[in-house]
Amino acid sequence: MNRQLLAMTAPRWKGTLAAALALMLLLLPGAAHADRRYFLYTYSPFLSPAGELEIESWLTAKAGKQNPGEGPEWAPRVELEYAIHDRFSGAAYLNFHAPAGRDLRFESPSIELIYRLSDPGRLPGDPALYLETTESGEELELESKLLVAHRSGRWLSATNLIGEFEFRHDRQEMLPSGEVLRNAFFGEVTGGLAFELTRRVTVGVESRYRSEHPNFGRRAAALLSVGPSLNLSLGEAQLALGVLPQVWGSPGTMGSRNLVDFEKVQARAVLGIEL
Repeated sequence: MNRQLLAMTAPRWKGTLAAALALMLLLLPGAAHADRRYFLYTYSPFLSPAGELEIESWLTAKAGKQNPGEGPEWAPRVELEYAIHDRFSGAAYLNFHAPAGRDLRFESPSIELIYRLSDPGRLPGDPALYLETTESGEELELESKLLVAHRSGRWLSATNLIGEFEFRHDRQEMLPSGEVLRNAFFGEVTGGLAFELTRRVTVGVESRYRSEHPNFGRRAAALLSVGPSLNLSLGEAQLALGVLPQVWGSPGTMGSRNLVDFEKVQARAVLGIEL
């Protein structure tokens, strides 16, 4: 009986808590963030000024794979970011993971470095280079990105060209062909267009294309997602929200979508606070 009562009341108090939190955040004074998170998957090359320290809490939910009844997959992260120079920043992550229907556990640490190639406005797109390394004990991941963006009044557009390399220590996983999965390459292009409604509120749309290449071979799967994004600038804090539903996938397993290798929808929230 107690479990049934909790199941009935949980959605109510969660909704009330979320509404109250949103109201309190909106009442905070607005502020302009140099590294404002306009999108959830697409980074901008605009970094914080030297000496600024920020902590971010991430929560990513993935749902809709062809495994009915298992529920969503959760991937929280905690990030500590420091601007070493006006054109160079570093960050450390703690990554957690809760597969569908399982408990949350610590998965891996990550290190991130971003270097902007010039001062703002000197090069087209204000390009920056990004590198992230992750070691989980089961695999080593290297993620490289080229970040470019353009501001025009209240509009901002951004694009990321991404190459991700995965080197597995465990050689037990097999591919459908029977070949051992030793490593993999993932190619990705993300992009977004955002409009600043006020100093406090920015809305946008974001897209993400990803292809998977086991053992650095031919493409085995691909994904295209498109969805909305929202950023709230809240004084010393900012809150970013985004949803990316899958609009196309290959090979198609349900209509034009691939729901075996990819989720039907991903949602992400990031709360950042300047320290």
